[in-house]
Amino acid sequence: MADALRIPNRERCYEILGENQVPPHIVKHCEVVTKVALYLARELNRVDEDLDLALIEAAALLHDVTKHLSLKSGEDHALSGQKLLEQLGYPEVARIVGQHVFLKPGPPGAPIREEEVVFYADKRVKHTEIVSLKERFRDLKVRYGKTVHSLIKIEHMESLCKLLERRLFKKLPFNPERLEELNDA
Repeated sequence: MADALRIPNRERCYEILGENQVPPHIVKHCEVVTKVALYLARELNRVDEDLDLALIEAAALLHDVTKHLSLKSGEDHALSGQKLLEQLGYPEVARIVGQHVFLKPGPPGAPIREEEVVFYADKRVKHTEIVSLKERFRDLKVRYGKTVHSLIKIEHMESLCKLLERRLFKKLPFNPERLEELNDA
């Protein structure tokens, strides 16, 4: 499933993070998002989903590859990360990274997609701690909800994320709170 030319392995992901001078605290955040995303993907695959673990791992590790630059420039780090990864020859990883802030909804009844898993995992990790959606969105509103427009976007994203959470966990034999146990793993 994972084509080495299309999906960078873990070592290459860390090289890309290093080449782009991603600060250690952002790398750590990406590692925790990866832990959550891979855990969810493995569990979903056990109940007959067909998620590409290598693709999820690469996208989760690289989802914030340009975040540190966007904090200074104000650019959309999902889109700048997507562009960078496209230039590096990883279009599938780029597609997922480009949706980790604002997810494009899939068709109703469709199988779970890799971008949904990475998007959701990112929304469960506040800095380097796995938290509830409620806590994560409270933090996002404080940090990024500086204007009415940005607050509305965050609230819309929160609504979509709650729907996605219900969709993901409807298939799983445990509830969303179980993910917080990964903090100790």
